[in-house]
Amino acid sequence: MSRKRTHDSDKEMDSGSEDSSRQDSEAEAGSDAEEKEKEIVDVDFEFFDPKPIDFHSMKRMLMGSFGDDAEDFNLSGLVDLILSQNTIGSTVKFEGDDDPYAFLTVLNMHVHKDKEPIQQIKDYLLKKAEKRGAALKLSEIFNGQGHVGLLFSERVVNMPPQVVAPMLKMLVEELEWAVADGEPYEFEHYVLLAPMYRETEAVDDDEGGAKKRTGPTIDAYAHAEDEFIEEFACAKFDY
Repeated sequence: MSRKRTHDSDKEMDSGSEDSSRQDSEAEAGSDAEEKEKEIVDVDFEFFDPKPIDFHSMKRMLMGSFGDDAEDFNLSGLVDLILSQNTIGSTVKFEGDDDPYAFLTVLNMHVHKDKEPIQQIKDYLLKKAEKRGAALKLSEIFNGQGHVGLLFSERVVNMPPQVVAPMLKMLVEELEWAVADGEPYEFEHYVLLAPMYRETEAVDDDEGGAKKRTGPTIDAYAHAEDEFIEEFACAKFDY
C-alpha cells in the first residue's frame, strides 16, 4: 500500500531592479517555504505476520495504549502471547525498515485465561466497569460459554488510518482459515480497548479576560475507526 502526493510545478521568480530586490527576496523566501510544504512524500507500507523481531516496538505501542496504567500489566508476557500465534494478525512496516509502526491482532481470552497478562487485563476491566455500573454485563461476557476475542489495534502517532482497513480484512480471512482448520478462533464477543481524548470546550470569560476551559466536554477517539466500531457494540463504558 502506498501513499503519494504529487509535486506542484516549480515557480520562477524574475529578479527586478535594485529598488525591488528586497521585495523579490521576500517573495523568493515565501516561494521556498511553499515548496518545502509541497515536497513529495512517497511511503510504501508492507504487511507482515508478527515476528520476534517486532517485540520491542509492539511493547512500546502497548505501553502508549495503557498509558499511566501500563506498569500494572506484564506487557512482555502479553507480547509473547501475541507472537506465539504468528499466523493471526499483522504488522505494518515501512519498506526496508524492520520496526513495525502498527499492528492488529486478537487473543482468545478463554484459551489464555490462566496466563498472567490475560488475568490482569480481565481484572482491570472488571474493576473499571464496576465504577461505571457495567460490571455485570462484562462479567457475563467473560464467564459465558462463548469464546471472547481481545482485540489489539495499535499504531504510532500520525500513522495514517488507511492501513487499518486492509489489516482488518486480513484478520477476518485469517480467522476464517483458522476456524476451518479447527483452531479456537470462533468468537462470540470481541473486547476492544479504545483510547479517547477528552477535552473541555474553551468559552469566553464574562469579564473579558482570557478564555477558560469551562464549557461542555468533547470526546474523540484516538483512532478514528473506533467511532464506527462503536455502532456495533452491545456494551461499552469509559474510564
